[in-house]
Parts: sequence; structure tokens; C-alpha cells
Amino acid sequence: MNNLSLSNQNEPNPLLKLGAIALGIYALSQLTQEHDTVNYTLWYRNKLVYHGICYADRIETRLNEHELRGVKFDEYDYDHAKPRARAIIKERKLIQRDRPKYNFHHNY
Repeated sequence: MNNLSLSNQNEPNPLLKLGAIALGIYALSQLTQEHDTVNYTLWYRNKLVYHGICYADRIETRLNEHELRGVKFDEYDYDHAKPRARAIIKERKLIQRDRPKYNFHHNY
């Protein structure tokens, strides 16, 4: 019996090793990113009128800015904080899907 073939059977596949390393790096990067941005939605008379993002500690200020600009809304909601890059991607998808009245960017 060849001892070399037995030791090779116990060795993990090089692609499996590479995948595990990549997954570990990705997981670590997710843990180190700041979760500081929220996605929020504005409604007026039960109709969605705006999707936006802002830093979590600015949500009240951002809502006041919308009121001062004349954006009409009577309800709002926001989700949990996440990395800004993820919030931007989510915002773009929501705007393209829903096409809210007051969103002019990404609304094509």
C-alpha cells in the first residue's frame, strides 16, 4: 500500500482552503465595518412617498429637513443600523422598485 496516497486523502482540497480563507476575511470585514446608517421610508396618507438613508444619530434632524423642504409625510419608519455601503445598495433597489414621488435620483 502506498503511504503517499493515504496522506493525500486527508488533505483538504486547495479550493476548499481558499474558500474558507475568503469567507473568513469577508466575515471579519463585516464585523469591523461601522453599522451607522439606517434606511428610512416616508408615507403620506398611506402612500409611500420617499426612501432615504441617513446616519442613525441624525434621523430626527433628517426628518425635519424634509419638512422644511416641503416634503409632505404623515408617517415614517426606519430599520436597524448597517454599514453605509449596504444602506446605499438597499436604498437604490427600493427606489427603483417603488418609484416614490419625492425620489428623483435612482428613479429611472
